[in-house]
Amino acid sequence: MTTTEPPAPSPTPVPDAPQDPGVRVPDWMREPRTEHALTRGERLRLGWEEHGGKVLGGVGALMTLALVAVLGVGLLGFRQRMHGGEPLRPRADRAVATRPTDASGNSLGVYLGTPAESFAVGEDAIVLPPARATGPFSASQVGDALERVRQAIVAARLAPAMVAAAEPEPFLALLAPDDRDEVQADLADGASLNYATRVAPDADPDWAAGDGIRGRGTVTYRATTDADGIRVIEITTSFLWVYSFDLWQAQKYPPGAELVTVRDRVVWHVPHPDDVAPASRGLWVQAATGTVQNGNCAAIRRGYLALQEKNRFAPPRPQPTGDVYQPDWRPGDGVQC
Repeated sequence: MTTTEPPAPSPTPVPDAPQDPGVRVPDWMREPRTEHALTRGERLRLGWEEHGGKVLGGVGALMTLALVAVLGVGLLGFRQRMHGGEPLRPRADRAVATRPTDASGNSLGVYLGTPAESFAVGEDAIVLPPARATGPFSASQVGDALERVRQAIVAARLAPAMVAAAEPEPFLALLAPDDRDEVQADLADGASLNYATRVAPDADPDWAAGDGIRGRGTVTYRATTDADGIRVIEITTSFLWVYSFDLWQAQKYPPGAELVTVRDRVVWHVPHPDDVAPASRGLWVQAATGTVQNGNCAAIRRGYLALQEKNRFAPPRPQPTGDVYQPDWRPGDGVQC
């Protein structure tokens, strides 16, 4: 059998590729180069682009150092205020008062313009409550106990023998014989300032005895028993005592700059005579707490009073945590030593 193959298809012609006209060079590259002088603005711009990073870095470093210094000073002040117990925000009620002076600029009185201005002078500050029979004690026994306490306060806080000369014998003589050794030990150890005032022998300035001692306080009593079951009259005294020191040019300071204030709370016991031996009869210093304001810490640690150093050109010291003149006073308010 004879077969006939179909004819092969003709190849499809491929269109011619477009001719590459070649790369064109911009006219400005073919033209000869001409020199161009930079303007002042262009020079500044190029200089800033080259060195601006270094300048910014230097300025940033200086600003960082300044910020660190400011923060450091602020942190130091914050720590000092915290350590001294000063409020973190300034108190609006602490405006500096003006001292009353005469036409020549001299102080009219050391207590004027201070809380002590209205206080009684010396023994007049001690006002005893009426003596009434209480518990197993008669009115006469209560009255005798109150009078013993009054005499003891005078001898311990007001008498020149104790305040100026630090001679405790008149005070000790008012105590029960069995209590005298312990009180003498307190005096020797400097632990008696809570119930007895002695001006430091090296105090500078010295105590101004002529200004008088101002005071204010309360006296209360009750019948109770002590830890050993002994019946006692318990008399509690709470007083503020203000002493003036001879501060030079005191008129240049706010009112009260020359005053040292002692606030105390003392518990006295007088045992029933039938419950104790003769040597234990009489007045006992049972417990005492106190605070000194505007006093010298070195003297306070030794059990004495002296005026805190004054320097008008130094920054103010941190304020105490509490004011001994205020009704909410707690032992420990005042000078922090």
